[in-house]
Amino acid sequence: MLIDEKIEKKEETDVKTFLDVENSNNDDIAGKFQGAFNEDDYIDVPPDGGWTAWLCCFAVSCMNFATWGGAASFSIFLDFYLTNDVFTDATSTDYAMIGGLVVFFGLGLLPFVSIILLKFGYRITISLGIIIQLVGYIGAAYSKNIHQLYFTQGVLVGVSMGCIFGANVIVLPSWFLKKRAIANGFTHFGLGAGAVAYSLTVNKLIEKTNHQKWALITVGLISTAICLTSMLLVKVRIPKNATINKNNKSIKVILKTIFDYNVWYSFPLQLASFWAVGCQLAYTILMFSLSNYATSLGFNKNQATIISVVFGVGQAFGRPGMGIFSELIGRVNFSIFCSVYSIVMVFGVWINIEKYYSLVIFSIFSGFFAGIASVNIVPLVVDVVGLDKYPSGLGYANTLAAITCLIAEVIGLNLRDYSLKNPYFHCQLLVGCAYVIASLILLPYREWRVRRMIQQLKDSNTSDEVEKQRYNDLYYDKSIWGYLKRMFYFQKV
Repeated sequence: MLIDEKIEKKEETDVKTFLDVENSNNDDIAGKFQGAFNEDDYIDVPPDGGWTAWLCCFAVSCMNFATWGGAASFSIFLDFYLTNDVFTDATSTDYAMIGGLVVFFGLGLLPFVSIILLKFGYRITISLGIIIQLVGYIGAAYSKNIHQLYFTQGVLVGVSMGCIFGANVIVLPSWFLKKRAIANGFTHFGLGAGAVAYSLTVNKLIEKTNHQKWALITVGLISTAICLTSMLLVKVRIPKNATINKNNKSIKVILKTIFDYNVWYSFPLQLASFWAVGCQLAYTILMFSLSNYATSLGFNKNQATIISVVFGVGQAFGRPGMGIFSELIGRVNFSIFCSVYSIVMVFGVWINIEKYYSLVIFSIFSGFFAGIASVNIVPLVVDVVGLDKYPSGLGYANTLAAITCLIAEVIGLNLRDYSLKNPYFHCQLLVGCAYVIASLILLPYREWRVRRMIQQLKDSNTSDEVEKQRYNDLYYDKSIWGYLKRMFYFQKV
């Protein structure tokens, strides 16, 4: 009886919240938001701003600086390992796998990190990640063979990133709705800025010591200090219609929420997930290969480092820009644009590079939009499944992307052919084709989003009778022509 009363009380609260928002705007919620979001998001509408929300955004950006920024400097370590034969029993595949493990665990642990987060709380989860991160970097500094490096710089650093990134990516979207892509873009500013700062620092320390030891120790200590300070600024917001709240943290409910097979069967979620897979495959190869690519063309170590740095600068400015433009012209529209932009950059520019200045220009301009999947997979998934089922949906998408990232750089390095004038030619073809496939996958996702939008608007009080009839005709048109009209419907989506 007590449980039933709680459920009834919760349902009454949900309905009251919905009606309060509805009446305050003198219109229906779907009409207010132009049918752009999942219906669950209308029950307890996020504040979409305010000091607390933006402070959380800043703190998450700082932690991205410390984690993903540090991981991005692996391109410098990779070039040093490859050119100096640091571990005599290691191959290029080993080093590529270590970089892949970092991204694999950083993305793929999300479902399991979600369980720890929902059961024990945000700060315990982050603290666990910080401890593992420090142990990983210090351990890597003292590694004597490739197997130790696998475990420390690969597994431990990757697991730490999974804990920190996983907790943050679950918490932040509950603060934003219309500005969700903007907020996510600004948190990724830290990644680009971190890539620049850590790459320069790592290169300088390796140059001075001719060894990776102090570079790894420095990365570990700086990252620990930043994450410890930043986690204290984050406040967790639990929506009123959340299945899991402070009064209900049973492991059975948590597992059912995180591993919700009904969510995974969603076709739009599959489309968003495989779009991210294609983009992440291309982006991972591009990010980790640029420094060694410069070396393979005959440029010196400092010139190769500059390439990684300017790519990071492009990301630092491009990722907040991606968030802003996503909200201005539509998250799906801009995601497609960025995928096509990257195709042009790879096939039109990268393959034809011969001069160093051309490589610098390519690196900064490709850095602007190459990481679109990292920024927009969060809003694209949450727009499909809603906040309550978001951990399950994003966990599925990130797991697929993680598996791809694990082998991406291995494939990239093994495609090198030094008998060619451009050793990375086959690698470049793979990157370009991955972006092509990703672009095509997102088109049916756009059709679904338009169909859901007109489904909400055709019954909305904000639409007049003429608009309702137009929406009704478009929604029920089952022909191929109707499908294509929805797919390319001129609308902010």
